[in-house]
Amino acid sequence: MPTTALATPDSPRPHADLVEDAWLDVLDTLPDNLDEMAREEFGFHRRGQIQTGADVLRLCMAYGVLDLSLRSTAAWLASRRLGDISDVAVLGRLRRSWPFLGRLLGKMLEPRLRFEPAPRLKYRVRVIDATCLSAPGAEGAEWRVHATYDVARGVVDRVELTDEKGGEQLGRASAGPGEILVADRGYAHASRVAEVREAGGHVLVRVGHSAVPLVDAAGAELDPLAYARRKRPRAGRPRRVESTTGFLRDDAAREFPVRLVVVRKTAEATRLARKKATKESRKKGKKPRQRTLDAAAFVFLLTTLPREEADDVTVAELYRVRWQVELAFKRWKSIFDLDRLRAFDPDLARAYILAKLIAATIADTLARQARAFSPWGVRLAPLHMAHPRAG
Repeated sequence: MPTTALATPDSPRPHADLVEDAWLDVLDTLPDNLDEMAREEFGFHRRGQIQTGADVLRLCMAYGVLDLSLRSTAAWLASRRLGDISDVAVLGRLRRSWPFLGRLLGKMLEPRLRFEPAPRLKYRVRVIDATCLSAPGAEGAEWRVHATYDVARGVVDRVELTDEKGGEQLGRASAGPGEILVADRGYAHASRVAEVREAGGHVLVRVGHSAVPLVDAAGAELDPLAYARRKRPRAGRPRRVESTTGFLRDDAAREFPVRLVVVRKTAEATRLARKKATKESRKKGKKPRQRTLDAAAFVFLLTTLPREEADDVTVAELYRVRWQVELAFKRWKSIFDLDRLRAFDPDLARAYILAKLIAATIADTLARQARAFSPWGVRLAPLHMAHPRAG
């Protein structure tokens, strides 16, 4: 599946260009109603000081993307005749800017949510995951960035910022007919799986050996580990991938069958998984349960995809695309320093994070339009340039 990096290890970081020389290019990627959104979400309290949506965004990006201090941000604004305000005034404007930035980011990602099914691709595959951010000196996660990633187009199409209490759940993706949500075991909640299925979408999620209660058609408990370790009627090596059909325990009417797909790990992968499980248990002063060690030999996947539309091997391979969203998080952190928070105030931290996410979206948009920042200092053609046919 295609992916697009915002920069290569040897390419220059796009921070300064996004706010300085390429600002006119940046403006072309922003919604037409930028000023209207700024008036509704930000408000303008003093005449002559930061009076447009573009100026609000530029202020936030100077602080969040260029990583200037409050005092340096104030000087930067004055040097570009964007406003002559103090560092205290800069702080005030940044603190109240995050609702505007959040709405702007959603508006910028909105076109990516549109999907036209193609004959060769019946379903739209979207990966959902979250990454944690912490301020300097924090003992645990303080913020979560939840994102959904369109695998076929290689783009993040939805982002939501929450505090540490914002849990991982499938409902954050709003999946519907024609879509498959792929997620790790943190999203394995029976009620959320049922919600996606009732909305017409499908789910492919990794599950633990006892996290999601399953039953067979007769209502008897379906234990993933017991199924994986069951006695087989024929001697010989068991298949690497196999599955059985069941139902969520709360699906009393047995309306929505699910498939438990079991992938048998290699001996080396099993050894490493058991070593990790043992290490984590010892950190808590406990001894790993035998069931946990036995389950380390398998990967358990739960999907609502019908068998006739995707066989077991296809389902197992499809789950591997989940790493694409992990790579997107790594790009955000390595190129835009998303994980290097320097603000403790909640409102200021929100503005800081959202400014970086907007910058990442702008850079990705410009890269996809195959248009490098102009070396001429001015634009010589419209942003959406039609290329002549070859030959």
